[in-house]
Amino acid sequence: MLRGLLIWIGRIARFVGDLVLVVFGLAALGSLLPGIPVLGSIAPVFVAPYAPWIVILSLVGVAAKILRWRRIGRLGTLVMAGIAGFAVVGLTVIQARQIALARDNGVQVDLARTLWLGSEDHKGPPPRFLSYGADQGRPLGVAIYRPAAGAGHSPAPVLVYVHGGGWGGGSAKVRQSDMRWLADRGYLVISIDYALSTKTRHTWDTTPPQVGCALAWIAGNAPRFGGDPSRLALIGESAGGNIILTASYMAAEGTLRPSCAGSVPRIAAVIATYPIVDATRMYRNRDVLAGPFGRIMTINYTGGTPEQYPDRYALVSPPTHVTPAAPPTLLIVGGSDHLLPPPAAHEFVTRARDAGVSARIIEVPYAEHSFDLPTGSIGSQLVRQATLRFLRENGVTP
Repeated sequence: MLRGLLIWIGRIARFVGDLVLVVFGLAALGSLLPGIPVLGSIAPVFVAPYAPWIVILSLVGVAAKILRWRRIGRLGTLVMAGIAGFAVVGLTVIQARQIALARDNGVQVDLARTLWLGSEDHKGPPPRFLSYGADQGRPLGVAIYRPAAGAGHSPAPVLVYVHGGGWGGGSAKVRQSDMRWLADRGYLVISIDYALSTKTRHTWDTTPPQVGCALAWIAGNAPRFGGDPSRLALIGESAGGNIILTASYMAAEGTLRPSCAGSVPRIAAVIATYPIVDATRMYRNRDVLAGPFGRIMTINYTGGTPEQYPDRYALVSPPTHVTPAAPPTLLIVGGSDHLLPPPAAHEFVTRARDAGVSARIIEVPYAEHSFDLPTGSIGSQLVRQATLRFLRENGVTP
C-alpha cells in the first residue's frame, strides 16, 4: 500500500513538474514573439521579475528529464526536456539583449540582485506626508523623502514624482522603494497626488494645473526640507509620464496655469517611463487585451472619444506642446509594450528633436508595460541607473 502511494505521489509530482515546464516554455515563446495574441501580452509580464529563476529551474528540468529519458527511454520525456531547453535558451537571449542595452546606456546590471526578490534596505528616514492643496475639499498630498544623513551639506536637487495608474489610480504613496533609492543617492524626492478620473469625473483640464500647483508649492517649501528648487526634475511612468511631459512642456511654452498661488519653477529635466504620448492612439489601440483598458482610461480622463473631443485629446497629448524651450527629455519604453506601442514614443522624440529639444529614447527589448516594477529586475536596475545618468548629464546632481 505504501509503495502504491509513493508511486502516485511520484506521478503527481512529475505532472506538476511537466506543467511548470510547459508554462516556462510558453512564457519564453510569448516573450520572444509578442505578436502572439494574449500570450504575447501576458508572458513578458510574468518573465520580467522571474526570468533568472525560470532559467535556473528550467536547467534543472532539462537535467532531470534527460536523466529520466536515459533510464526509461520515453519520447514524451525527451519532448519535455526540449521544452525546458527552449525556455533556457529563449530567456537567456532576452536577458542578454537587455543587459547589452543597459551596458550601451552606461548601466551595469547586478545579476545577483536579479535573483533577490525581497525588500531593500534604505539609509534615509521614512517619508513625511503633507498636503500641498485640496481638490473638492479633499487634501492633495505629497510624500517627502529626504536624503540620508551625511549625503551632503549643500541643498539637495529635487526630484518630483508623478505616479501612473491610467489617470484614475495610484497615489503619492506608491513606489516607495524607488523613491527611497533615489533619496539615498542624495536627492530630495517628492511624490505628489492629483485628482483621479472616474466614469463621472473627467480630470483632463484639472490634472496639469494641479501638478503646476504642486510644483509651485515645492518651489516655496523645498528649502525647508533641504532641497534646492533651482535644480528640479520630473519623473513618472505611464499616465504619470504623460502628465509630467504635458505639464513640463506646457510650462515651457507658458501655458501651464497652476491651480493655486505661486509660480512654476524651471524644470531642468524630464524622465518618463513608458509614457502615454498620444491619447488618441491609446484610445484606438486594437490589442485584444490592452485595447479595452486603453479606451476605458482615455474616456474616463477626457470624458469621451477623440471624435467627440479632439481638442481635449490634443491638450493632454505632449506632442501638442513641443517647443524649443522644452526641458531635456528621456523616454524609457518597452519594445513589446502592447498598451503603449513604442512607435508613438519614437515619433514624439523625433518631433521634439526636430524642434530643438534635447530628447532621447531607450527602448528595452522584449519588455512589456510596467517592466520595471519588480525591484531588482533588469528593468528596474536599468530605469533607476539610466535616470541617475540622465539627471547628472543635465546638471541635476547632488
